Amino acid sequence: MKDWTKLISPYEGEEPYLYLAFAEEDSRKVWAILRPLLERGCRVWYCVGSSANADDFLDRQRRAAGAALTLLYLTDAACTDLDTKTNVLVNQEAGRPVLCLDPDGKDRRLFMGLREEIPHLSLSHLTGSAEVENAILHGVGFSQELIGDPVKIRESTVMQKTAWLFCALAAVMVILFMIGARNRREAPPPQDEISFSDPVLQTAVRQALGERPMTQEILSGITSLRFEEVPESWEEISELPSLERIEISQQALLQGGPLPDSDYVIILIGGGS
Repeated sequence: MKDWTKLISPYEGEEPYLYLAFAEEDSRKVWAILRPLLERGCRVWYCVGSSANADDFLDRQRRAAGAALTLLYLTDAACTDLDTKTNVLVNQEAGRPVLCLDPDGKDRRLFMGLREEIPHLSLSHLTGSAEVENAILHGVGFSQELIGDPVKIRESTVMQKTAWLFCALAAVMVILFMIGARNRREAPPPQDEISFSDPVLQTAVRQALGERPMTQEILSGITSLRFEEVPESWEEISELPSLERIEISQQALLQGGPLPDSDYVIILIGGGS
């Protein structure tokens, strides 16, 4: 079980219990040791993560020291984990029972700071959880007083909840995809903007539209244009079917230039029609 520390609470009662000491990075490996003990009914206390405050730190030390047996999952990570190492060494100096479990057969007791007489149990030659469980239950320092009510581990329930969550997320994704596809179908196709080759006409149209796009649909609604200069050509003005009124600067007309041939109302800016 990947996150068993979030599902299995450490024992908090006052009956004899086992302190399972391990480095947090070994928690996934430790589950193979812990599960058969819990199912047998062993009362197990453990701690992971940093202490939340001073009271939490002192409570952890009290729980570690109050264990009838310290079962140490002895790895390189445990040897460098300050909290684990401190608790185990304090229990050793106080003469409390400590039993080392070496998962790969390496004897790290001296590296941990433990004396060689501390019991050492190698798990490397054991096959299957039953053999590991039997070796621990008959290990030095283990007592039947540590056994209480068996714990039923329901990993299937956890997997079912995880599977349900994935199914729900998949359903949401499908719904969002369908909504997006429908919106794409219902959205009007984008229209290409039109531009005019004559820069004077382009400027007049852009001023008339403001921030609106220069599409055929919007251009068809223009009824009036204002010119500060006379375009060199009025041919493209046919793109504006609703155009009725043209305002032209009187000064621009004096500089010469053609007027549109169609029937428009021509207004001279500063003059008459």
